[in-house]
Amino acid sequence: MKILLMCGAGASSGFMAQAMRKAAKEQGLDDIDVIARSEAEMTNNLKGTDIIMFGPHLAYKKDALAKDLEQYNIPFAFIDKDAYGAIDGAATLKQAMDVLKGAKPQEVEKEPVKEVEKKEVKADKNVENQKGFMGWITNSLAPKLDKLTQNVYIMAIQQSIMSILPMIMIGSVSSIVGVFRNFEALSWIPDISQLNTFSFGLIAIFLTILVPMKVLEKKGNEKLKISAMLSSLALFFIITIPNIADGNISFVMDKIGTGGMLTAVVTAVFTAWIFNVASNHSMFKKDTVMPDMVVAWMDALVPVTITLVIGLVIMNTGFDLPLFIRGLFSPISAFGQTWLGLIAITFFTCFLYSFGFTWILFPIAWAIWMEGMDANMAAVAAGHVAQNINLMETVMGLTYIGGQGCTLALVIMCMRSKVKRLKAIGNVCVLPAIFNINEPIVFGAPVVWNPILMIPLCLNSIVIPSIMYLVMRIGLVPVPSAPMQMWYLPNIIQGYLTTGSLAGVVLVIVLFIVSWFIWLPFFKVYEKQQYLEENSKK
Repeated sequence: MKILLMCGAGASSGFMAQAMRKAAKEQGLDDIDVIARSEAEMTNNLKGTDIIMFGPHLAYKKDALAKDLEQYNIPFAFIDKDAYGAIDGAATLKQAMDVLKGAKPQEVEKEPVKEVEKKEVKADKNVENQKGFMGWITNSLAPKLDKLTQNVYIMAIQQSIMSILPMIMIGSVSSIVGVFRNFEALSWIPDISQLNTFSFGLIAIFLTILVPMKVLEKKGNEKLKISAMLSSLALFFIITIPNIADGNISFVMDKIGTGGMLTAVVTAVFTAWIFNVASNHSMFKKDTVMPDMVVAWMDALVPVTITLVIGLVIMNTGFDLPLFIRGLFSPISAFGQTWLGLIAITFFTCFLYSFGFTWILFPIAWAIWMEGMDANMAAVAAGHVAQNINLMETVMGLTYIGGQGCTLALVIMCMRSKVKRLKAIGNVCVLPAIFNINEPIVFGAPVVWNPILMIPLCLNSIVIPSIMYLVMRIGLVPVPSAPMQMWYLPNIIQGYLTTGSLAGVVLVIVLFIVSWFIWLPFFKVYEKQQYLEENSKK
């Protein structure tokens, strides 16, 4: 039996997979295979899968996920929030087995069906009757965000970015080696900077291929998928206006690397749209005697021709489309590198996270981060100083201490709590938190939809990045000038690797202390509340 676990990046589900494998072994279930993958890798891992278990933080995508899985006829469920927060492998394994047996989710909780149904109806009424700010979030904002995240093109871009994260991390390895080579004793280490060029440096090309693939997969248009991917790549190369002379073709690296990322997304989305429109029209009738392979080839000719002709027209007019696209995005990018732009990204990311919405702003933030790092690298190469502070290296590497909202402090407080439930959750969540994976504590404490703990989560998203921005702007800590996007490393290590200075380590320590004092008063209120509730049951 194969159980596939899914979460945003495959990190928190990885810890759950370990716990489930351990539980299966203890129960003598040797035929159960549990693997964890990111949501972006779902369709590539469905072969032989008996059931898919999603992290509870993906519940807002239920309709979109159901649509993606409709053609595969594979049952799926969302892992119980309490089990996910406690990384309870045994409970999650039982939930998966019950779903496979056709058992109702209520049976997993060992409650009478009627009672649970009443509770659920009551809960629904409470949600509908909520007023004020929380009511607006529940009944107005949440449905709109849910609809936005289910847009095929937005989901395709998100999943494509997630799919190339390993390539970005590989590129970061060369940056780490570069830091080590600065030490005289380690100067003998070979220069592997080219590793970055052919991984992180080819982001635009990767996106050009992946986005149309993801879109057509979601549209169920498998027969035109390969043609769309190849056409998108061809169109991208055409509109970058390469230099063709004497039988040689050369490209400007900036246009096909990180600097061409936005062009790649536009190219890929446009190509995918052309092919989706074309898929609704065929040159042959359904009952044609022509072989399916021939039909697919012929049906691909029209969208391929349209895509390439449009690209050639643009190239021959001399219009620099990549420059035009970057010009359109430049106001957003420039705003993103201001203090207010930084806070807008970090705050709204945590704000939405506190209601269970994850990765929604990631494509926008990621574009700003990549543009910022590209500009920093170019500035340093030209002998200038890196200026852009809003980067993945700074936001996720320095301010996400334990995860977004600086939840490592919360985990440690839970570990020291006199409330048994909080203490148990803290002990389970500390290892993921060290590696900046905080879905377990966010859903286990919980922080999500918790009016008390949502406040410090959001406060940290304002105060912590502001301190980081200030000290880098005045020059106390160096601004990163090389990609180091290995955000699963403990922050204190990233503090040195991203800045190349011990000042970065000191900054992380200071930020952690500040986050501790932000969490403390709110945690004490919540702990007291939980303590009274726990003792009232005795």
